[in-house]
Amino acid sequence: MRHLPFAPLPLTILVSLVAMPTYAQQNTLIVEAHRGLPGETLLTPQASPAPAADAAEWLRRVNGVEAIRMGGHGLDPVIRGQQGNALNILVDGGYVFGGCPNRMDPPTAYAPLHSFDRVTVSKGVTTLQYGAGGSGGTVLFERNAPDFTRNRSPQGNVGATYDDNGERAGMYAHLVAGNPQGYVRVFGERQEASDYEDGSGQRIHSGFETTSGGLTLGMTPQEGTEIALGIESVRERDVKFAGAGMDSPKSDNETVRLRLDHAFSDTLRMEHRLQYTTIDHEMDNYSLRTPPTMPNGMPMQRRSPTESDTFTLKSMLEQQQGDSDLRVGINVLQNERDADIINDANDILLFNSWPEVMTRQSGVFAELDHYLNDSITVSGGVRVDYAQASTNAAYKTSDAGNIAANFYRSAYGVEGDLDHDSVLVGGFLRGELQLNPSKTLYASLSRAERDADATERYFAKGDWVGNPTLDAEAHHQVDIGVIHQQENARWEASAYADRVNDYIYRDSAIVAGMNRGNPVTLYRHIDATLYGVELSGEWRWAKVWETRGQLSWVRGDNLDDGGALADIAPLRGQLAQFYQRDDWEVGLTARFSDNQDRLGQGEVATSGYVVVDAEASWQWNDVTLRAGAKNLLDKTYRDFLNRNRSAGDPFLAGEMSGQALPLNEPGRSLWLGVDYAF
Repeated sequence: MRHLPFAPLPLTILVSLVAMPTYAQQNTLIVEAHRGLPGETLLTPQASPAPAADAAEWLRRVNGVEAIRMGGHGLDPVIRGQQGNALNILVDGGYVFGGCPNRMDPPTAYAPLHSFDRVTVSKGVTTLQYGAGGSGGTVLFERNAPDFTRNRSPQGNVGATYDDNGERAGMYAHLVAGNPQGYVRVFGERQEASDYEDGSGQRIHSGFETTSGGLTLGMTPQEGTEIALGIESVRERDVKFAGAGMDSPKSDNETVRLRLDHAFSDTLRMEHRLQYTTIDHEMDNYSLRTPPTMPNGMPMQRRSPTESDTFTLKSMLEQQQGDSDLRVGINVLQNERDADIINDANDILLFNSWPEVMTRQSGVFAELDHYLNDSITVSGGVRVDYAQASTNAAYKTSDAGNIAANFYRSAYGVEGDLDHDSVLVGGFLRGELQLNPSKTLYASLSRAERDADATERYFAKGDWVGNPTLDAEAHHQVDIGVIHQQENARWEASAYADRVNDYIYRDSAIVAGMNRGNPVTLYRHIDATLYGVELSGEWRWAKVWETRGQLSWVRGDNLDDGGALADIAPLRGQLAQFYQRDDWEVGLTARFSDNQDRLGQGEVATSGYVVVDAEASWQWNDVTLRAGAKNLLDKTYRDFLNRNRSAGDPFLAGEMSGQALPLNEPGRSLWLGVDYAF
């Protein structure tokens, strides 16, 4: 690994790092900068209310976006009951694939929130330009190019936050300086936290430390042209995971980005993005917890070093002509992963768990927006990708005599060539009808294919085996919705249904000769459906009062075996009341969830809850002060998606082995924040 994965490619490409505007206070509970397409939400991180441990925890404020918690950091986003590579998550123009097969470090763990100018959340398939898949949705963390023709130099912001539950402290700083011909941007962010306590005072194994920083040099030689080169690093240390059998004492991320944007005219432009990112991730079951012991009393110390290198290329041409906007382009996405499991007591390699896995997708796309008249827009597109996957170490014998190919043969009867290739076809058709100045209807049909990831296809150890024969999932989805917008009120209602052929289903079964007769985690295909509804609204009344509400519900059905899909959140939402006057804002929010006893594989039922949050903010010139209390009444509760059971594998589990952990959310958390924008 650690080599550029391709022969020379077109050198017109990207690194995105960008300018920082001066941010005014946003008088909304969920800070929405503006809305783009129906079903799309654009957020401004710099105006966020309560501090968040990472970007995924922050995203949970968006209606219909959930996250799986394993500890205090590294929450894993879920949209419409889908996660992993069913979501296209791009960090400043490129993909970042984590180093943990159990998803301790999803892409959002490497997205330092306050360094971005905006975050776009799209549910379902609304565009094809970011790659194959994305059936659940797309999340873009973006940095904008600075505009020194209108804004002063230097510009930026600095800030700090503190949360007393877990003594979580954070600070960040960003600076952009330059002129209309070029700029430099630097940013840094740091957070450190101890274990938090739930509402009953129970300590949750959840502390972490993370530091990030970056530098971008950009040139804007003429209006409409930008060339930028950037580097970025993230360092995670001593990250604890109550919901897993290991912790992560170390995880290092390095990223290099190149970007070129050029406007040939008012109607023709191109954009190019190139990104290469590396992750060195280490896990063990003894550095941050007490390891289990063998029958002879010796500690069972296990360590798993991993590497994940990801290359992203996007090149797109956009043409505006008459009543149409046309976008055509290419994408290349390649990831190389390698992981081992080592017995550190005697330095024996037990498993090649990711046996030098390579996945690659190369595709072309075209999409068109056509404006029939002032009130009707029709959009559509198609993309085709060639997907490949291979493993270079499946026949390598570990020190303990384990061979990944033998696991595949025992679990699935697979022998010989383990390489995979397929053609992925996706597309969408969407219509928008503006009935009047305040009401818009929309509907869309889409198809998206998602190929198996490295873990689903090739992971290999005694109790968990990927399936090299997996086909791609095929999602066929319909979305409908209505948006009503007036001067003092806004509401939106949407519904969706997704019929999935060859859904990649994680299951468990007894496999002869494996795992000492205990169940083995396996993957197979089923047919499935996912469907749900989302409601949201805001109402400003009596000039100073604002009422906001959200509600989301999703259901996932296993059509082959009956029952539920895993990781499907119950009915949930929130209701908030805010008082806003001049530079002040105070409010209460009630977050609620129904109980969930409709369980997927290995899940634990949860009870419903209502949790109250309070917050206030005050802006004085360019300084914004915020304070509040999350879980004001100190309630003991847990989200259904939390890892409420630890890995029962005695080779990996630590002091929590075999327990159905009550991985509760934090109890009362008193927090403060200050931000200075200049």
